[in-house]
Amino acid sequence: MALEAGLEKDYIINFSSLSMGENELDFKVDKKFFEGYENEDILEANISLRLNVLKEERMLSFYFHFQGIMRVLCDRCLEPLDIDIKSTNSLFVKFGQEFLEQDDDVIIVPVKENKIDITQYIYDYILLQKPIRSIHKEGDCNKDMLERISKQSETIQEIIDPRWSSLKDIKFE
Repeated sequence: MALEAGLEKDYIINFSSLSMGENELDFKVDKKFFEGYENEDILEANISLRLNVLKEERMLSFYFHFQGIMRVLCDRCLEPLDIDIKSTNSLFVKFGQEFLEQDDDVIIVPVKENKIDITQYIYDYILLQKPIRSIHKEGDCNKDMLERISKQSETIQEIIDPRWSSLKDIKFE
């Protein structure tokens, strides 16, 4: 997925300048972040990211703490829907000869590296918080749209392709 130029440098961590032990960094993730990925599913976002980085001699541990709201379209009525985001994810960075993704949450970076771009990890962790089916609570959907859908589904049920009508007579044991 192509990322808009300029966005990626906002989320590059220069870990060589971090002190040994715990370090705390704060980021904001908003609509502009998702536009960089050309993601049309997320209409708005106001998400705070607190990143705790534990720097050790041979390893870095990143702890992502997300909290905020992302606005998407309801899958039922197509009206905007706010989804609360609150999650914690971790990423462990080890040092080796070449770049390698060892596991979902473990990567190896070359010893010569002194920076890591966490943009893709932020994007992935936030998208994992989006439900597979985003719908309003019962009664909160746009009533006009629900009526239109109901009328349309009745029309569709009335029109049955005659080639398929014989399938109704099949009995399963």
